[in-house]
Amino acid sequence: MKIKLALSVTTILAMGVTLNANDTTRLDEITISEEKSNDSTSSYVIKETSSSTKLDLSLKETPQSISIITQQQIEDQKLQDVNDILLQTPGVSVTQMGQKTSGFNTYYSRGMQIINVQKDGVPTSIKSFGTPESMSIENSALYERVEITRGSTGLTNGSGNPSASINYVRKKPTKSFQGNANLSYGSWNNYKGTIDLSGGLNSDDSIRGRFVASYSDGDNQQDRYRSNSSLIYGALDFDLSDNTLLTTSLSHQKVKANDVTVHHFNPLDTNGNTQNIFGRNSNPGTDWSYTETEKTNLSLGLEHYFNDDWKAIANYSFSKSKTDRLVGLARTVINTNTGNIQGMALRAENSPEIHSIDLFTTGSIKAFEREHKLSFGINGYSLKSNDPNFNVQFPSTGNNSIKVPYQGWNGKVEKPIITENGRNKVDEKELGAFAALNIELSDPLHLLLGARLSNFERINNKGTIKEQTQKYDAEFTPYLGLVYDINKNFAAYASYTSIFNPSSTAKDVNGKFLDPEEGNTKEFGINSEFYDGKLNASIAYFITNQDNLAVKTNPLQITPEGNDAYETVDGAKIKGWDLTIAGELLPNWNISGGYTYTDAKKDGERLNSGFVPKQTFKLFTSYKYNKLTIGGGVNWQSETNALNRSVNKNIQQKSYAIVNAMAKYEINKHFSASLNANNIFDKEYRYYPGEGGYGDERNYTASLNYKF
Repeated sequence: MKIKLALSVTTILAMGVTLNANDTTRLDEITISEEKSNDSTSSYVIKETSSSTKLDLSLKETPQSISIITQQQIEDQKLQDVNDILLQTPGVSVTQMGQKTSGFNTYYSRGMQIINVQKDGVPTSIKSFGTPESMSIENSALYERVEITRGSTGLTNGSGNPSASINYVRKKPTKSFQGNANLSYGSWNNYKGTIDLSGGLNSDDSIRGRFVASYSDGDNQQDRYRSNSSLIYGALDFDLSDNTLLTTSLSHQKVKANDVTVHHFNPLDTNGNTQNIFGRNSNPGTDWSYTETEKTNLSLGLEHYFNDDWKAIANYSFSKSKTDRLVGLARTVINTNTGNIQGMALRAENSPEIHSIDLFTTGSIKAFEREHKLSFGINGYSLKSNDPNFNVQFPSTGNNSIKVPYQGWNGKVEKPIITENGRNKVDEKELGAFAALNIELSDPLHLLLGARLSNFERINNKGTIKEQTQKYDAEFTPYLGLVYDINKNFAAYASYTSIFNPSSTAKDVNGKFLDPEEGNTKEFGINSEFYDGKLNASIAYFITNQDNLAVKTNPLQITPEGNDAYETVDGAKIKGWDLTIAGELLPNWNISGGYTYTDAKKDGERLNSGFVPKQTFKLFTSYKYNKLTIGGGVNWQSETNALNRSVNKNIQQKSYAIVNAMAKYEINKHFSASLNANNIFDKEYRYYPGEGGYGDERNYTASLNYKF
């Protein structure tokens, strides 16, 4: 590995400076306390985040656009899972191809799919949630907050898309005892119970624990649909000394859904006309379809504080999951000439195991009579999977496709015969070294320099004649930011960030893998904070370029293996605006929201037009008066378009707005009751214009909460 080169960059950056430590070897007592600066239990904002650089910076000091969904907002809006959270996140677009728990859920920001994720700041593969779409069903009871950094985030993540990175911050043990029990019941017979306990476990609170358990069960607006979900989470923190903290956690979640499939009914029939036979209450799933996802996550961490300025952190996490699905009917088409539904069945098992590490040091240094911030370290992950391939055949057709009458459709279709047909073994690993330095050039001017070197390797079909190896060494990722403090409330910034993506398995005419895709983002903006960081707002203009996209050669050539040959071309250009606001406008008045304009094009054509609306606006606000809290919000997006290639016709989802509201009343210091209403005006819409799933119709949730 070429890590030495990256670490030498750190040495150069630190040359000629001295640490803020005492000259003697004796350390003063350092108290490791709970993080009050990032308390998200009563606010819609936090004061600091290190997701983008591993430096502890306020949102005002960070030269990128960041949104935070806190525990308080999650509770106020009754956001049940990650999909609900990302639906409320400014600058994020949600696509759901089929039904919740089973459909292909993907998330987009700035024109590109989000594939970069972190857990407690540790970068890992999106497959640590199971299949990529399994991230959507992760229970929100796990999380203290979710942080979204938009743009290219290669400095701390390594490979990915120039879209955004999502950091899921899990709940941590507290010294003081706190407990919470919540029971809710809502539309379609949905109920959920959650208990959350935390506190010290010995006399001096040097051992602390947290326990979360949750169970939910219910239907949705579609007939025959049923799902349930269970979660167990435990965390233990140990003060090994005054300066050293050991953290541990273990979680296990299981989700099962029946009569589900991965696509919804196509809105067009085979003649290209709008079909009105099936709507948002119709279920294309068969009575033998199911999806089961089970996942376990273990984390270990060690934090050592050398003094008040410097600390070293080592984190390790292990994720093991299994997604088992048999679905039908998928990719349905309505043939009004024959009176049939045309569809297919799919069978899949995915069981990735992922080990992730994150080792870094961060602190302050003095040079030229000024104080600066430095972080450096290594992180990465290793993924292994060995998944079966399947042949799926209906007895009556001999293949995985079937035609059945649509009159009286009730999901009853002959069950296909499933046989295993080989396996696909994948080994993937990535490791990178990074460094970031925030230089105080003058009182108002700060220069942020960063660099990363990454090694990436993926072996597909390992151990077979189809084995393919991709390997990239010392991929260089720069980071540059300049922040100017206009006054105590406003700061102007400019930044250049980058990322690479070795996703393509295409080869050139010589049989060599193409260079990885490269993305870079130029961003200019103004960050602001008020009331000692209790309210943050920002405006940003961004330009993103993605190059080295793989396209087939013209004229068409072949590789030595006989496959189509590819070459790299300049890719997409994306530009737009982000406006965000989050925090406390006035005492007891919280707000969270944002507006995003995205102009994403490739070769003059709109990019991902079916997934990414040009404009989105999301806003939610709540106000507490005595014992009563009321709140409301709106999510609006412009139209999306998708081409139905079978009939060569464009399908459009028109712009729409979803209005939500909530009310909570504190019965006494322990009990509170709340009511949430979503999609109050019962707007009908699809997440994707083609085979996308429908958004939820008007629905309600009543909750009773007990704090002790």
